[in-house]
Amino acid sequence: MLGTASRLLFRRPLLIPSCRHLHTPRPSTLQGTYLNHYRTIQLPGRTPLTRFYSTSAPKPSQTGSSVSSTSQHVTSKSTSKFSLASLSSIFRRGPRNSSSFRKIVALAKPESRPLLIAIGLLLTSSAVSMSIPFTIGKLIDFFTSTDPQIPLGLSLWQASGVLLVLFSVGGVANAGRAMLMRLSGQRIVARLRERLYSASLRQEVEFVERGEGDVLSRLSVDTSIVGESVTQNLSDGLRAVVMSSVGLGAMFYISPHLTMLMLAVVPPVSMGAVFYGRYLKKLSNKTQEAIGDMTKTATESLSALRTVQAFNAQRPEESKFNDRVDNVLGFARKEAIASGIFYGSTGWSGNVTLLALLGYGGTLVSHGDISVGDLTSLLLYTVYVGSGLQMLTYFFTSIMRGIGAGTRIFELLDRKPVIPTYGGIQMSPDRRGPIRFENIQFEYPTRKGVGILKDFDLEIGVGESVALVGKSGSGKSSIHALLLRYYDPINGRITFDGQDIRDFSVSSWRSIIGLVPQDPVLFTGTIASNIAYGYPDATREQIENAAREANCEFVWGLPKGFDTEIGRMSLSGGQRQRLAIARALLKKPAILALDEATSSLDATSELRVNDAIDKILQGRQTTCLFVAHRLSTIARAERVVVLEDGRITESGPYRELIVDENSRFRALMAAQLTAADGDNRNIEDVAMNTSEQQTNRATK
Repeated sequence: MLGTASRLLFRRPLLIPSCRHLHTPRPSTLQGTYLNHYRTIQLPGRTPLTRFYSTSAPKPSQTGSSVSSTSQHVTSKSTSKFSLASLSSIFRRGPRNSSSFRKIVALAKPESRPLLIAIGLLLTSSAVSMSIPFTIGKLIDFFTSTDPQIPLGLSLWQASGVLLVLFSVGGVANAGRAMLMRLSGQRIVARLRERLYSASLRQEVEFVERGEGDVLSRLSVDTSIVGESVTQNLSDGLRAVVMSSVGLGAMFYISPHLTMLMLAVVPPVSMGAVFYGRYLKKLSNKTQEAIGDMTKTATESLSALRTVQAFNAQRPEESKFNDRVDNVLGFARKEAIASGIFYGSTGWSGNVTLLALLGYGGTLVSHGDISVGDLTSLLLYTVYVGSGLQMLTYFFTSIMRGIGAGTRIFELLDRKPVIPTYGGIQMSPDRRGPIRFENIQFEYPTRKGVGILKDFDLEIGVGESVALVGKSGSGKSSIHALLLRYYDPINGRITFDGQDIRDFSVSSWRSIIGLVPQDPVLFTGTIASNIAYGYPDATREQIENAAREANCEFVWGLPKGFDTEIGRMSLSGGQRQRLAIARALLKKPAILALDEATSSLDATSELRVNDAIDKILQGRQTTCLFVAHRLSTIARAERVVVLEDGRITESGPYRELIVDENSRFRALMAAQLTAADGDNRNIEDVAMNTSEQQTNRATK
């Protein structure tokens, strides 16, 4: 029987067109971005930051002999026929999946017009493709017939010309579909990344700093997966539906018996597709989390490359990163094993099915029930239907992957920050008033049970300057973090002008605070753009005035002045510190927060920075709260507050505390001088000399 079928089918040369164009892998391309120094980003303003990745769903191999590839198309794709039903059943399993899928589809709404045009082109190209098996069957019957006739009375050359035009139209339609889908997908990804980046900047500092690598992974990897799912994968899915439905209809028209034989293998294999898709979705979530962990490790090491190299820590860092890569590879290995089992079993089923079709079809041909051309058309339609069903399987697994990535994306987009950026009372930039810390209790979210501030009470008058002094870990910088609302206290409240600062809009509240951190952050750009960071509408005159107030005279000595391009580490520590002061002064802040502004500077740079601080203090327009260790900086404050174990143990004017032999402040300064100089100089003499020098400079 099989031999008869073979002789009947292949007694004339048969050319089967390649079906490789039905499904071509599409490489993903990503960009990289770094979200460093998020505390600075939390202040008003925005600056473009820049980002990493690559993982793709396994695509079945489309190479090999015509028989094996054909059979593999048959069954592995036949699995997907029921994938649509299984897709809906999976969505019914959990509202979270359904919600993510609806949100993913909703992303395509702004691109509805080009996508509709692309669908129209897709239907055109699919119709042309589905005419190929029918045409080949008729050609075989034409050449094997004793009385060949061409429909519509066309000559052989005319029929060839019609087919050439038809195939050309299909090729143009397919090209247009691919371009429109790709462009729409990229625009969707771009909008999604913008929304996700904006949502990231609105989150509280703790959330981003705890999972920075995960945020970066969502920005690059997950957005690409979702963008491809909502355009190209949906396009492939629709194409697969057209190919499968039209192909099955043609097969039933040619031979219902052979078609029913082919469909007998669909139910068992489709169940494998359902379980494979569910497993792949879970695996996709774990893979994306592992990639986020890997990205975080790389970001930390590369952003601190000087430290890594200074300590010859390349090997440990490589080992740490390799461990993260091995973790990702482990998930990829599991995916590869699952894919191999699935596609291997479907390929075997397809080969067996095709063999049965050929044997039974040969019997029908020998009995005269169908012609050789009909059998050839049916076998080719089997290939096309198999290809369509395989594409449905890939569509199903890609949608599962997209839902997994979409869940992570929409989790961040829908997340309400603990400290909302918008909403609340808008602060007037001219508003002034005392600051009160009332019975503050605070601990960091990542260190539950470790109290940082305990029963902390402090009042700072309008225009007053207060220096916070204490050992490392006593809670000084945490006060700045609470003031800027990076965190909120567990108990107690902070008021400004008698009103709880939680009543104010976070953005407007931060707009009246000037921050000078210990290690100022400069961004790639000009000196002028760095001073005007957060205030893009600042005039050149305002920028230069702020630079003068901050003693940034070095800028005028540069070849391009304020238009000089700089990077993060282009300037010295003292120059960066003074630029940070200029940036803070440009805001004309009601409150100035300085965190160890001179701790890492040499004597000359420290003098210039302190002179800039003196100008601010003399104006009595700004309330100053600075953390300091150096006497030269502390002596400038009207009041010194000593913190120990999260509580205020002492408070008073600098001169009173330094001459009191029982003062905790005096003991701290004495210990500092002893540790720094290695001798026991008279703390009172040193302190008074420092105070007199400061007074003389202020008088001048």
